[in-house]
Amino acid sequence: MRLISLLACLVALSACATHPGKVDQVRFAKDAEPILTTTEAGTVRGVEGAGTRAFLGVPFAAPPVGDLRWRAPQPVGAWQGVRDATRIGSDCTQAIGRRSILGGGGGIVVGSEDCLYLNIYAPGGDAAEARPVMVYIPGGAFTVGAGANYDPSKLAREQDRVVVTMNYRLGALGWLAHPGFEATGEGFGGNFGLMDQQAALKWVHRNIAAFGGDPGDVTLFAESAGAWTACYLMASPQSEGLYQRVIMQSGGCLEPSSLVRAQDAAQSGPMFAERLGCTGEDQIACLKALPAWRLSRAASLRAGINGPGSWGPVHTDATVPESPAVAIREGRFTRVPVLVGTNLDEGRLFANEVQDMDRYQKETIWMYGDQGERVLARYPVGADGPAYAIAANFTDQRFACPSQALRRLLAQHVPVWGYEFADREAPFVLPDWIVGLDLGAYHASELAYLFGTRWVFADPKRFTPEQKALSERMQRLWATFGRSAFAAEWPRVEGAGPVRVFKPQGDVMDDGFFERHHCDFWDGTPFGAVH
Repeated sequence: MRLISLLACLVALSACATHPGKVDQVRFAKDAEPILTTTEAGTVRGVEGAGTRAFLGVPFAAPPVGDLRWRAPQPVGAWQGVRDATRIGSDCTQAIGRRSILGGGGGIVVGSEDCLYLNIYAPGGDAAEARPVMVYIPGGAFTVGAGANYDPSKLAREQDRVVVTMNYRLGALGWLAHPGFEATGEGFGGNFGLMDQQAALKWVHRNIAAFGGDPGDVTLFAESAGAWTACYLMASPQSEGLYQRVIMQSGGCLEPSSLVRAQDAAQSGPMFAERLGCTGEDQIACLKALPAWRLSRAASLRAGINGPGSWGPVHTDATVPESPAVAIREGRFTRVPVLVGTNLDEGRLFANEVQDMDRYQKETIWMYGDQGERVLARYPVGADGPAYAIAANFTDQRFACPSQALRRLLAQHVPVWGYEFADREAPFVLPDWIVGLDLGAYHASELAYLFGTRWVFADPKRFTPEQKALSERMQRLWATFGRSAFAAEWPRVEGAGPVRVFKPQGDVMDDGFFERHHCDFWDGTPFGAVH
C-alpha cells in the first residue's frame, strides 16, 4: 500500500528518535530512590520517584543473535549481582525510511538484535495486595517501533496498575518465512516476532509478582500492528492462560491481507535470500552470517498486512495452527472478554500525497484492481478534495469493517464491546498546512489520550479541558475493562453493537457503525473482511 509518504518518514524517524518511555521525570525526580527486586534470572535495580516505580530494559529472553537468529526465543541467562534497570534497552533492529516502513527496503538502520527487553511501571510504594497488570504491544507496521516509545507512568500511577511495554523482532528478523527453517523443528518461520510477544507474556506470568503485579489478572492491550498480532495471539493455543482480557485498537485479523499462510509466505524466502547473495544449498546458514543491517534493509518480497511486499504474522504453523478467522468463527481461541475499536479517520494519516483526481483514481485502481471503479463510485470526491475520499475508503476497508466483523464473530463466544475514537480536534505535532489535510481522528490519535503522556504524534499538554476529561475517561475504562467499575460505566452490549463513540463533548452509543462505514459494500467485494 503506497499511500504513505511524508508521514511514513515521520512515523519511522519519530519511532526511533524519541523515547518517552525513559520516564526521566521518574529517574531525575527530586525524591528518586533506587529500588531492588528479584526476577527468576537475578536481581534488578529500578527507580522510584514522583509517585512511580520504573524498571526499564529488563530482559525477557536471551538475545536472538548468532545461532538464535530466526529461532524461538530462549530463556534469559542468569546473572550475578544487581542488574541496572534504570535505562531502556536497545530497540530491535529496524530500517528507517519512506519505503522501508512498509517492507519496501532501504532506509537507515538503527537498533540491535539484542533487543528482547520490556519496561515495567507501577505506582510508588507497596500495595496491600497484588495489582492488576496491563501489558501493551506497540505497533509500527511490523517494521519499526519499540516499547520505550510509550510512557505509561501516568496510567500506572493514577489507575493503580502495573503496566508493561515490550519489544519484539521486526522486519525480516521478525517475520521472514523460509522452507529452510523447517530443519529446526519450528516450521516455516514467519512468526518470530509473535513468539517474542508470547515469551514476554510468559515472562510476565512467571515474574510480575516480584513487581507487585497479579499474574492471574492481566489485560493485554495493543494498537495497530500490535492489535493485529493480539488477534493472532488469541488464535494461538500457546497463549491460553496468559491474559484474562484483550483490547485491540485499530487492528484485527479479518482484513484479507492480514491472513497469510506460512507456506505461502515461505515461497518468497529463497528469492529473498538470493537477492542478498545467498545462492548456495544452505541459504539459512548464509543468511545467518549476514549483518543484521543488511537483512533489515532488504525488501520483503512477500504478502502481509500492508499488501504485496510487506511483513506480518502468518498462520498454519506451530504457533498459529489455523487461520485466525476460522479459529474465531469456530470458537477455537482464548475465550476472554474483548474490546475492539477503531478511529473515525484512520486513513487520513496515510493520504497526504493524494491531492489531485488523477492520483486518486490511479491509487484506487492500484489498491482495488477490478473493483476500483466501484470504489470510486461509492467514495466520490467532495469539496474537500481527493485525499479525504481515499482516506475514507481506506478507513472503512482496512480498519472499520474488519473490526466490526471481528466483533460479530467474537460475540458468538465471548463478551464483546466496541468503540470508535472520534475526536477530530486531536492534537498532532505538525500543523495541518504541512501535512496537507485536516487529520481529524487519525490513526493512533487515541494513544495520547490513553497514556496521558507525550509520545511521537502528540503532547497532552495541548489538551483542552474537555479532551483532558476524555483522556481520563479512556484511561479509567481501559484500566477497569472487564470489572464491575467498567460494567457500571459501560454496560454489556448484545452482539457487535452498538459501539461507544468517544468524543470530548461526551460519549454516545451508535447503532449505525456498519452502515456509516459502508461495510455492506465491502462485504460484496474480495476486499471485505474474512468472516
